Amino acid sequence: MAALSPLLKQATGVLADHGEGAYLFDVDGRRYLDFTAGIGVTSTGHCHPKVVAAAQAQVAKLIHGQYTTVRHQPLLTLTERLGTVLPDNLDALFFVNSGSEAVEAALRLARQAT
Repeated sequence: MAALSPLLKQATGVLADHGEGAYLFDVDGRRYLDFTAGIGVTSTGHCHPKVVAAAQAQVAKLIHGQYTTVRHQPLLTLTERLGTVLPDNLDALFFVNSGSEAVEAALRLARQAT
């Protein structure tokens, strides 16, 4: 039987059932202020209606479009919007979905530039 790694000790014994805004609810209905919700994927809180609606609409159209293979409108829209607020000398964007990808890209860029 598979188990979670003992190398990462659980900070609490809470068994989360769902989240709403800044709160988590356990399987018994107890509410907890979620101090871990600052991680990027929950920066708007749990289950924000606008975020849920936008995610549902996008997933219904396209779950994943690898931008080195195909382009899609949300990618182009984000690129345009960022272009209006970034300094003029930042003329190219490289999108990643994790810190690991960002570090790997930075290393490759540094190797290429030196």
